[in-house]
Amino acid sequence: MADPHTPYFEDLLAALGDNADRTESFAQYCNDDGEQMLAEIFIQLDNDRADAAGHPHGLGLFWNQTVGWLWMRATSDGRYSNEQPLVLALIATPASIAAAVHALLTGRAAELPLRGEDAPAAAYPALQELIRATD
Repeated sequence: MADPHTPYFEDLLAALGDNADRTESFAQYCNDDGEQMLAEIFIQLDNDRADAAGHPHGLGLFWNQTVGWLWMRATSDGRYSNEQPLVLALIATPASIAAAVHALLTGRAAELPLRGEDAPAAAYPALQELIRATD
C-alpha cells in the first residue's frame, strides 16, 4: 500500500520551501493487514540556515502518530538528540509547522512549542482515522 501520508508530507515540504532539505527528508508508513502500525515523518532542515541560527550540526523535525511534532539538534556525529516539542497540535497544519520552523531559524527556539492549528481532516483523508483514534 502506498503511504497515505504523502499528501501531508508534500504540503509540509511546500510550506517549508528552502528551509527543508528535501533529499534528506522522508515519510514512512507501515500497516498490518489494513491496521496502521507506523506513520512517521522526518524533515531535515537546511544545514546552512540551521548553522546561521546557531545550530552548526543541523536541525531535524520528527512526527509520529502518537507523539506529534518534535524538533531536534544534530550532533557532530550526525545523530539527533534533545527532542523538544515543536507545536502542540498533533496533526498541525503546514502553516503552523512553517511558523515554528521560522522561530527555530531566527533564534527564537525559546518560544516553542507553538500552539499550532490542527489540520482539517477533510484536507488529509488518511488522517481522519488517526484523529478519531486520538480523540
